[in-house]
Amino acid sequence: MGNKNDINRQIKNLFFENLANFFTFFRLFGSIWILVIAIRNPEQLWRILIIAKLVVLSDFIDGKIARKLKLTSPFGAALDQLGDKIFVVPSLVVLSWQYRWVLTDVSSNLVNFTIALIGLLLFLETLFFIVWWILLVSNKIQIHSNAWAKCKTFSMFPLIIFWLLSVAIERDFKIHIIHYSIYLIVLGLVLADIFGCGALKVYYKKYFEKEENKKE
Repeated sequence: MGNKNDINRQIKNLFFENLANFFTFFRLFGSIWILVIAIRNPEQLWRILIIAKLVVLSDFIDGKIARKLKLTSPFGAALDQLGDKIFVVPSLVVLSWQYRWVLTDVSSNLVNFTIALIGLLLFLETLFFIVWWILLVSNKIQIHSNAWAKCKTFSMFPLIIFWLLSVAIERDFKIHIIHYSIYLIVLGLVLADIFGCGALKVYYKKYFEKEENKKE
């Protein structure tokens, strides 16, 4: 009887320990699923929108579970960061390229400005990805989101959902909403770039502070 209770307890602990990571893996899978649909069946905008909403929801759930059950770990933090990148980067590429037709009636200067903002954000996300995993593997610094990085994430998720929704409404309801929503999209991209630069500065400072402490 005692052995059975121990086994049940171990299974229960194993389930809760991996529950947060399960939602993170779902975010990874959902993000890749969105990319596959956008490439093979770009007309399925509403399906992409639903999956994107579930992906965003999973990001809030996994973090809440990890903090509630005190299961935070460097691996979980790194996996969470990877999930964010896999969702944000392909989504921006898909929206700016696969659904670029929605911007045909928008001012070319505004389109160029929007693409430049996306390019900067993709560069920052790529840089974050490389730096985080190099530092994680070399065990030089623990990966934890700072306030700037969280603000960047919280600004990007609703932006992507809003952009997808605007494209879907423009296509299916023939309402020229993008002429108005593009300004909110640009504002969101500007804020995300600012937050991204701030986050990069914090990580840079944190790394060199740790190096200085080692020398002392």
